[in-house]
Amino acid sequence: MSTNGESARKWLEENKGKIQEPRILQIKDNLLKKLQQSEEQETDTSEEYEGLLEALEVMESWLIENAVPEVVQNDLPPLDASPLVPDATGEASILSKEEKQQRFQALLESSKG
Repeated sequence: MSTNGESARKWLEENKGKIQEPRILQIKDNLLKKLQQSEEQETDTSEEYEGLLEALEVMESWLIENAVPEVVQNDLPPLDASPLVPDATGEASILSKEEKQQRFQALLESSKG
């Protein structure tokens, strides 16, 4: 039996409900090893190589589709959409060079004491 995307899809469909992520990861690793070996030895035909790539893609898609989210939405705190600055008018005031210098000096003085 050749390994390709269609055979991988068929296997996944036949074993639906029975397979778990660790088994798919093991198969994915085996496919990667076969691909690496075929690259090193240059023994596989391009058709076999493409079939291995297709099967690998099918397995990766299955992992993505069946991934268990690490954080369940109900466990998250509610989103705070309130403004960061309570009296924000939407426009920032433009300060002169002297005003900027005065505010900077005031900040320096307040941070020292």
